[in-house]
Amino acid sequence: MVNFKKDFKDSVFYKNIFTLLKGTVLAQLIPLIISPFITRLYSPKELGVLALFTSISIVLGSVVNGRYEQALVLVKTDKEAKHLTILSLLVSLIVSVILFLIFILFKSHLIEFFNEPDLAYWFFFIPIVVFSVGAYNTLNYYELRKKNFKTISNSEIYRSTSFSIIQLSFPLVKSGLYGLIIGKIISSLIAPFYLWKVSKFEIDKVNTSLLLILAKRFIDFPKYTNFSILLNNLSINAINLLIPVLYSTSLLGLYSLMYKVLATPFAFLGNTINQVFLEDIVSKKNELDQAYILTKRMVIQLTLVSILFFGGAFFIVEDLFAFVFGEDWRMSGVYAKSLIPFFIFKFIASPLTSIHTAFEKQKLSFNLQLIMFVLSMGSLLYAHIKLWGFEQYLLLFSMLMSIFYICRVIIILKIAKNQ
Repeated sequence: MVNFKKDFKDSVFYKNIFTLLKGTVLAQLIPLIISPFITRLYSPKELGVLALFTSISIVLGSVVNGRYEQALVLVKTDKEAKHLTILSLLVSLIVSVILFLIFILFKSHLIEFFNEPDLAYWFFFIPIVVFSVGAYNTLNYYELRKKNFKTISNSEIYRSTSFSIIQLSFPLVKSGLYGLIIGKIISSLIAPFYLWKVSKFEIDKVNTSLLLILAKRFIDFPKYTNFSILLNNLSINAINLLIPVLYSTSLLGLYSLMYKVLATPFAFLGNTINQVFLEDIVSKKNELDQAYILTKRMVIQLTLVSILFFGGAFFIVEDLFAFVFGEDWRMSGVYAKSLIPFFIFKFIASPLTSIHTAFEKQKLSFNLQLIMFVLSMGSLLYAHIKLWGFEQYLLLFSMLMSIFYICRVIIILKIAKNQ
């Protein structure tokens, strides 16, 4: 007998994925389409400075609100959701102001550490981008709670389009970094502003006691999830942060282009699946074996997509980079071949890591991120001690991270099975 209820739920699940996917695909296609022009308008060094600016903003922005926004899918009432949204935005604002003061006090030390004088003027804009990231994440989850997937999708398109337009047009007015950094700042502000305007977020009176209750109730998010996300982003962005220190900003430009291209499937599918998977797994976690069945099915489907895409890319990626972006960017393709095994397994595991939030396994998630951070930093330190070249380091990093993500898939399946 056909289970119409189950079929309907599955159809809604994939419909929600497709709704988010449409916006995400467009948001990522636009920068990809203009990339061949960008690589001819800007030098590897200029793109390297942008990558450094972006990496610092991403690492700090990922934890600026204590990850309280993830609890929005767990609270029962709209009143709690609105107060949790305010709490998350308030924490973002306070932390961003503190960061601004830190940058003022330690500006010279930061410039010396990163070995990039061109970043000096732009350091003070980082807290603005950091706050915008925290605000966007908060309002994104607020809309996710209300199942406004189309609104989330549109916000991604507006952010990507504004960034691309400024990148392309600014060299006509002023050369150098201005178009890249100003485009990043403006586009980062547009997305949360759009979500705020569309959501029509209103609250009659803020209940301070309820804010404190929610802050305490979900303290595991800033206590564990926050640092887990921080370690995850450091593990990913540590290379971006340290390449200018150990090598050069120009090398970072080559590496960042490669990573952006290989990470495209994550933007197309990974983040979208993660959001919808979280919403669906929460509703199924108390149903017998349903969470495990959903998770297992997603693992199989993600494995097929990952092997087909990245496995095929391995044989053409070097020549493809040289052809599309120019011969000066061939080394980006060489770096890509080293990291493809890592991307294969990361693509399978990453979209499903929201299962830690659904089953409130923040401590486990933190421990896993700590292991990944140690592996990432350990491989970099080992390569530095051994005086290895950058390509040798990437091969070691790729091997260790591949093993880690295989283990993580196994753990995700065990969580789904309540083990």
